[in-house]
Amino acid sequence: MIEHHLPRGLPPSFRQRLLQLCLAAFAAALLPLPSLGADPPPEPSQPVMTEQQILDALHPQAKAAPAHARTRGLSRMPDDATTPAAGQHAAAQSAAGQSVNLNIPFERNSSRLQPQAVAQLKLLESALNSPTVGKDRFMVAGHTDAKGSAPYNKQLSLKRAEAVKRFLVTNGMDPKRLDTAGYGSEQLLAPDRPEDPSNRRVEIRDLGESP
Repeated sequence: MIEHHLPRGLPPSFRQRLLQLCLAAFAAALLPLPSLGADPPPEPSQPVMTEQQILDALHPQAKAAPAHARTRGLSRMPDDATTPAAGQHAAAQSAAGQSVNLNIPFERNSSRLQPQAVAQLKLLESALNSPTVGKDRFMVAGHTDAKGSAPYNKQLSLKRAEAVKRFLVTNGMDPKRLDTAGYGSEQLLAPDRPEDPSNRRVEIRDLGESP
């Protein structure tokens, strides 16, 4: 008992107060110490776009085929699409220029992909190799927020775009179908919030069918 270790001859009131302080200190020593310098809790994972969502963004006309493609009855074709070849060419032309923005997690200030990026990139690879856009070429463009210097951001965004291309090529995609670019903070997704995390993204832009 702590009381047995207290000096004898102390006034009762002082002895009682000292005993209370010793008990309080003993109880505090039993509590777990707070973690010093620990990393902040991880942010909730960003939603992953499905293969179909990616295709809908890159090829909007694939959502609903025109009436003449859905029915077997007679229908009047548009003047500029009187042949299957002309219709395919028109579809390819309208698809070119469409894009989709993806949240691809990278290590901080690095072009190294985080493990959780794999799920989104596999869905991207599957979408880009689908019959809908399987003959198209694409631009993989990296974007950053406005933190840091413009030259650094531009270089980092290009390296991140190249990292995405390497992943896609490693998983079977033809490298000739992929170009890369790094825009840094030149094309902010949220211009009114230049340092917002939403500006950090990888854009996939459809360049149309290969010549």
